[in-house]
Amino acid sequence: MLYSKLPTVPNRAVMSPEEASAPEHPLQAHLNLPLPLPEQGGLAEIRGIQLRDRIPGLVKRLLPFDGELTWEYWWAVPGRMLLPEDVELLKRDRHRVETILAKLIWLFGGYYFEQTSPREGELQPLHDWQQIVQSAYHLGFNQYLLDIDYLPIAIKPYKSPQTTLSDLPSECIAECVAVEPAHWHIEFFQLQPISGGYDIQEPKPLCSCQIWTGKPFLRSCQTEDCAVRYDLWISKPLDITIPPWRYQPEEILPESSARPSEVCQ
Repeated sequence: MLYSKLPTVPNRAVMSPEEASAPEHPLQAHLNLPLPLPEQGGLAEIRGIQLRDRIPGLVKRLLPFDGELTWEYWWAVPGRMLLPEDVELLKRDRHRVETILAKLIWLFGGYYFEQTSPREGELQPLHDWQQIVQSAYHLGFNQYLLDIDYLPIAIKPYKSPQTTLSDLPSECIAECVAVEPAHWHIEFFQLQPISGGYDIQEPKPLCSCQIWTGKPFLRSCQTEDCAVRYDLWISKPLDITIPPWRYQPEEILPESSARPSEVCQ
């Protein structure tokens, strides 16, 4: 009986290279057009250029599935509006993205968080993506956009005397090592219509899911006691996009103003 079930496991848990590829953007030729960064230009300027030149508010983000396979999804760039073509693409690609998330949830389990959710100690994971979606639906996310981060392992000193840990003596809190294994962080957002497109709705209730490859924890340097914590926030997302969203094309100098060495090479 056990062996008869084995052939179904790869189909449920393993991602194919075809499944890893995101569909092409309908404004593909406009993805590399220049835009100011959020800290360089105001929102009105950035979005005015987007509307004028039809520059998408999305870039393709690359996320690891394992050490050999990377998968793609369309990510909303901070500070940009979403054009109607962006939203249509996200809706069309949603089933593929959620199929991948369902595989990760089934493999590792996922932890659903709202504003009041506990983040300390042993928590019970969910292994069905639809349970996560249903929880988000009850919080008001009947139409949603997913923001997905992959965060590699992080190991850092952690000093926080004001923190209270039920699992650790108070004298051990001030000097600990924090460890966050590699994980995926999924945030639920909703869209609101604006002139010419859409924007992410703010403010919004906290609604997220975390898929961990191991348990995040604090270990005391004095006693070696350990406490599981899901609120350490020491790791940073792997930010690889196509095109690079912080890329600014270099100014092309006229041939007459170029340095002699550049002209001769």
